[in-house]
Amino acid sequence: MENKATFRVLKNELLVVLKQLQKLEKTVRKKLSTIEVTIIDDHIQMAIPGVQLQINAATKGSAKFTVRLWYLADIIKAEKDASLDFKLLDNQLKLRVFTFPVLTTFFETDRILRTINLPVNYTDMDLVKLCLSGKFTDEEISFNKLDKIAAEAMQKTKADISKIFFLMKKYGFNKKEIKELISNKLKDDMM
Repeated sequence: MENKATFRVLKNELLVVLKQLQKLEKTVRKKLSTIEVTIIDDHIQMAIPGVQLQINAATKGSAKFTVRLWYLADIIKAEKDASLDFKLLDNQLKLRVFTFPVLTTFFETDRILRTINLPVNYTDMDLVKLCLSGKFTDEEISFNKLDKIAAEAMQKTKADISKIFFLMKKYGFNKKEIKELISNKLKDDMM
């Protein structure tokens, strides 16, 4: 059985949302930024870190995909029709006769359809909290393209713990106490 989901949206409504998301995206990585699109009953939800917007749509099926934000916006701007019919297949999105690749697709369960909410200007601390929270599966973190930067944030935290231990061992602290102190602080901030 072929995985597929469809949605129909008004071009103007979609462009308004895409332009808002483009304005909010960090300038350093604009061209590489990804947008997560979730197709749910009667609307589509679009998210970048820190922002989640939705528009009404005629939908069939539930799915999620990620694509480069600026690439999608350029394709939509070039379209002449006022109403746009999309068909999502495995790793590709079709608009009329034009088919283009998407970075990831997911069809099977609603669990991975959850959006990971991060602040617009998220930090390593936000990523470490995400990892320690246990709220999201490894698959969800990977789907949202956060796996590498979250792993880097965890590595930086471990390196910082080692530095703190080196400075504080002369006062009788051991590494386990420092790890617990930092872990408790991060968990308190999550509550």
